Amino acid sequence: MKKTGSDGMISSAFAPRIELTGNACCVVEGIRSIPKYGGGEIKLDLGKYSVSFFGDGLFIKAFTREGAVIEGIIVSMEFESNG
Repeated sequence: MKKTGSDGMISSAFAPRIELTGNACCVVEGIRSIPKYGGGEIKLDLGKYSVSFFGDGLFIKAFTREGAVIEGIIVSMEFESNG
């Protein structure tokens, strides 16, 4: 259920969440699939959009129904609309 607050921001109990700690660790919640894994890139499908992580030594340290933990040297991130 989405709702627009007085600040104009959209909030949702089911919205994907990304938490980046420095350039070495990222927790991502709300993953639907992993379309690309390897070659310095990890791409995650989050529903309405995808997020790609680029860097060195990237790997998925943990993966559950709720999300994943990506570690390695994260050089950049890219968001892409899925529709």
